[in-house]
Amino acid sequence: MKFIPCVLASLLIGCSAVSEDIEPLGNGFILQNVNVVDVANRSILSSKTIRVENGKITSITDVDVSDRLADLPVIEGKGGYVTPGLIDMHVHMYERAAYVMTLSHGVTHVRIMNGVPKQLEWRDKVNAGEMLGSSSTVSSPIISGYKGAYLHHGVETAEEAKEAVRKYHGEGYDLIKLYGNLSEAALKGAVAEGKRLDMPMAKHGPHASGEMPVGKLKGLQSFEHAEDIYQGPLNYKFEPERLLGIIAELKVTEVPLTPTLNIFYQLTKLSEEKEAFLEQTPKHYTSDIIALEATKNQVDRWLTASDKMVAHNKKTFAFLQLITKSVHEGGIPLLVGSDSGVLLSPHGLATHTEMWLMKEAGLDSYEVLAAATINSAKALGMQNKIGHIAVGYNADFIYTASDPIDDLSVLVEPAAVAKAGQWYTRGELDELREYAIKNRSFWEEVSVLFGGM
Repeated sequence: MKFIPCVLASLLIGCSAVSEDIEPLGNGFILQNVNVVDVANRSILSSKTIRVENGKITSITDVDVSDRLADLPVIEGKGGYVTPGLIDMHVHMYERAAYVMTLSHGVTHVRIMNGVPKQLEWRDKVNAGEMLGSSSTVSSPIISGYKGAYLHHGVETAEEAKEAVRKYHGEGYDLIKLYGNLSEAALKGAVAEGKRLDMPMAKHGPHASGEMPVGKLKGLQSFEHAEDIYQGPLNYKFEPERLLGIIAELKVTEVPLTPTLNIFYQLTKLSEEKEAFLEQTPKHYTSDIIALEATKNQVDRWLTASDKMVAHNKKTFAFLQLITKSVHEGGIPLLVGSDSGVLLSPHGLATHTEMWLMKEAGLDSYEVLAAATINSAKALGMQNKIGHIAVGYNADFIYTASDPIDDLSVLVEPAAVAKAGQWYTRGELDELREYAIKNRSFWEEVSVLFGGM
């Protein structure tokens, strides 16, 4: 059995060895006798051999490879299934342990949606192989209409918004996050400057501001939150008959939607089941500082929810699933985004909850996987690197003993994960996750959250 090198284990926690038996496999191997899940073509490619060199897939063939003749380590796939690594398009991660937690559940890339400077450093370290975990795309701090709000960059005028976009573009963030409460002038200014700089932008809420038509937001990387269709254009009204018109307007933008059903599902269950649901939540996945904030500002509220509020939450959540299904049927691409790191939502596990909720909303397994792979890769402009298992793509994929199309839950604790050509068995992933959680640092997270402010 292979163990992770200390230089990679130091990733999250400083260093000291993960195990006394440290022997890297390297970033090349041959995986034979596997079935490849071809999400784009909604098919299974049977009995394949995948060759990985220098972190890339270099061939996919029907030929088995003899251990005696192979020039790379050979892994026997035993008729298992290989699925593209999952992409979570909406996370909040302020500790190094989160990068390993997500990877341990087959999430090989994440988009961080409220950036701080330290995340840029971690992004680059993962890409350079100096830190282990999911690779990442990092948004700017939220550009919003809130002046003085923590982790927000408040703007009021078009020029202030343009200046903010220039600032975060210059600092190396991958995209700009625009909030739903921006004034019309500020939103127009930010969008114009982002387009001038060719800087991707994602918007909290699939709607514009003031009198600005939503069609003016064409070309954004994504819209966030199905909930904001209910809260925005529908003004908190359960009016499904209006969805067709709203969806038609959104479709003109050619912008995909990240529904983020997971958080509203979690608060609904918390309000309904209260302490019983809280006890089922894996608290060790949530950092102390986030748990403290959530408990003070969110959890207590839902633990005391009335029966009337519970009924309202359940009705609202069912409507959010209807919105999600309607958007999908309307031809707007969906993206998987869990909003993990919010409201005690566990990194990695929340991604799978989101996928399950999308399937419960009416998507089939291939459509859910498309939202978590090819759709998300395309939105990121990485459709030739990740999200698909093909020659030339990054060797980021999940190995399971059984077919995930029959049961997506087999992806939650996969038998192995390949990331950048490194092969991690289930045991190694568990060991890395446990080590990361055990050695997390409250004070490091304080420094990450407040040090750059």
